[in-house]
Amino acid sequence: MTNEKIDELKTQANELGNDLKYKAKEAQLQGEKAVDDLKHSAEELKLKGEKALDDLKKDVSEQNEEGKQAFSSKVDEIKAKLEDTQHNVQDKFDHLKEEAGHKFDDAKAKAAELKDEASAKFDDLKAQAGHKLDDLRDCK
Repeated sequence: MTNEKIDELKTQANELGNDLKYKAKEAQLQGEKAVDDLKHSAEELKLKGEKALDDLKKDVSEQNEEGKQAFSSKVDEIKAKLEDTQHNVQDKFDHLKEEAGHKFDDAKAKAAELKDEASAKFDDLKAQAGHKLDDLRDCK
């Protein structure tokens, strides 16, 4: 019966360690997902900028000599849109990077908390096991 209790305590300690590993891995995956989402958003904004530039090139090739003035205006408009897009990409990137940082910090804090809980529970289990062993020795 005493060995069963010790084995049960060992099993509980092992399960706590495994839970901590899974929580840490989950936190890491969440951080990686946030970074991947950020990269995807940046690529989408980049493609929008490239499409705007391609649209400009198409418009220019179709225009005649009279359209040079309109072309110049369109170039300025596209440049402004591209600049806005670049600012939007940078803002979005910074925002997502900051969110990812917060999520990663939260995940690290949670992992540390779980580690501390597991350590405390493990120490508790070791103490219980020690007391049980002492009780067994005293019974002899």
